[in-house]
Amino acid sequence: MNGIGERYKLAQPIHWLGSEVPFPLNKSFKPPPPISDAQRSEMYRLYMTNPQTNSVRALSQKFHISLDRVDAILRLKGMEEDFVKGNQLQTGFVKGMERLLGVPRYNHAPKLNTRRASEWAENEDDEMPERKLTLEELRHDVHEADMLEEAERNDPARQRYQRMYWESLPEFAGSAIIPASLERSREAAKHLAAKAAELKNRQFLFAIPDTDTVKTPKGPVQISTKDGRPDIHFVDVGTKFLDVAAETKRLARIESRARFRAKKATEKLVA
Repeated sequence: MNGIGERYKLAQPIHWLGSEVPFPLNKSFKPPPPISDAQRSEMYRLYMTNPQTNSVRALSQKFHISLDRVDAILRLKGMEEDFVKGNQLQTGFVKGMERLLGVPRYNHAPKLNTRRASEWAENEDDEMPERKLTLEELRHDVHEADMLEEAERNDPARQRYQRMYWESLPEFAGSAIIPASLERSREAAKHLAAKAAELKNRQFLFAIPDTDTVKTPKGPVQISTKDGRPDIHFVDVGTKFLDVAAETKRLARIESRARFRAKKATEKLVA
C-alpha cells in the first residue's frame, strides 16, 4: 500500500488501473457502463403491464437495446420476482457497483439521465426524488396484474418469464422428470393443435370436385414462375384465419333462410 496501491485504497467511481480504461495494456478496450437496475425494473414493469404494447421488440426500440439483451433482462427479472416473494433482497451491492462502474442514472423520464457516477460520487446516498405512482405502477403486482389483464389474453406472454419449475433430485442418483414431462406435453399440444386444425378444415372447407379446367392443388404451396419476374408463392392457409363463431352464425343464417324458402314454396303448392 506504500506504492501504487495507495491510490486504490478507497473505492472511487471509474478508478481503473489504466486511468480511462480498465487495462493499461489494452487501450482499445473501453467497456460501456451496464444498464441500471432501475431501468431493468422499469422494462420488466412495462412488459408485465401490457405485453402486447410493450413487447420485446417495442422495448428494444424504446431503450435502444438488442432483442436478445431485452429477453435476458426480462427473464432474469422474472427469476428475481419469483425469488423475492417472502425474502428480503439485498440491493446495497448493486447500488455500490453501479456507482463504481459509472452507470447512468435512470429516472423514469422519456430520456435517460446520462450523468455519470463520478459527478455524484460525493453523495453516495443520493436517491431519485419520490414521485406519485401512476395507475399502471399500482398494478405492478404480478397476481393483481394477471387478474386485471386476463381479458386481454396476455397471460401466456407473462408466463414466459414467470413460470418456473423446481424439482428436488438425489445428490448422486436419479434424473430430472419435469423436463421430459414438459417436452411430452409440448409435443402432445402440437399434435392436438394439428388435429383440431384438420377437423376445422373438414368442417368449414368444402371440397370442390375437379373438372377439366379446375384442379385441386396437390401441395399447400404453389409457385407461379414467369421469365423476368419474381416468383409468386400461393400458400394454402386453410382455416387458420377463420373466425369459427362468425362462420357458424353465417352458416346458421343460410340454413334458416333455406328452410324459410322451402316452407314458402310448400305453402304455395298447397294453395
